[in-house]
Amino acid sequence: MSSFKFGILGGDLRYKILSDMLKKEGYQVCSFCNNCIDCAHKDFDTLFDGTDVIIGPIPFSKDNEKVFLTDCMEIKINDLLKKMNKNDVKLIIGGVISDKIRETSAKHGIRIFDFFEHEAVAVLNAIPTAEGAILKAIEESDRTIFGSKCVIFGYGRCGKFLARDLKGLGADVSVTFRNEKDEAYIKAFGYKGINLYDAKNHINEFNFLFNTIPAPIIEKNILKKLNKECVIVDLAQAPGGVDFCLARDLNIKAFYCPGLPGRVAPVTAAEILKDAILKISISQIHCL
Repeated sequence: MSSFKFGILGGDLRYKILSDMLKKEGYQVCSFCNNCIDCAHKDFDTLFDGTDVIIGPIPFSKDNEKVFLTDCMEIKINDLLKKMNKNDVKLIIGGVISDKIRETSAKHGIRIFDFFEHEAVAVLNAIPTAEGAILKAIEESDRTIFGSKCVIFGYGRCGKFLARDLKGLGADVSVTFRNEKDEAYIKAFGYKGINLYDAKNHINEFNFLFNTIPAPIIEKNILKKLNKECVIVDLAQAPGGVDFCLARDLNIKAFYCPGLPGRVAPVTAAEILKDAILKISISQIHCL
């Protein structure tokens, strides 16, 4: 494996740290379109020279047509896949990859893997996400978390860590549920359970609201009954779950916070990605 070469396309600070980590372990790394890496190559073609695996950004794309790159040239996904085929690079790993992109990759004969379908990444990434969400809430409020009333919409991976951390800081924690299993776990860990479909009748008592549900759930029936001093932190995948236009009209503080691990804990985020990249690469490269 140490003879492998990884091509890093785009990304943020965590990808710069990821590049350094891979090099330290003896891997060859080439980077393109990452403003955090001074020596990132300027020529797109160099990304594929002897490369075994392409590491794409998080999210991989926002429109299913172009690779998501900040302050950089525009690269169409079809063009990327053609370049990979031409240079016999058959494996790509990225984040938040749609079914459409998967289908396009399959047509080109290229295997594509999503970081967040790797269970270890999804679970471990939820930890810095939860910590970053609490940091944002503290920055935007004149209250302490201690003694405050917090509600979490969604009891998935991130919701579980959020509830644990908020309770550890002395908050009164409520969590929404949609099924008996989640309700039982919420009660077992000492939180208050709120039926998701009845949440609007309890919402005016909270100082902080955290959303993890990737659906338009925090809308007018919730927002109009919300305590106007409540701070909302939305962690759901794009486009989030909050009606931000209505929140702004109602003068409610609401913040959409995607990609928190890369911003608040880039070293930890890079370590998580590195482990996943090596495991995926080792398991897949022999199948190609």
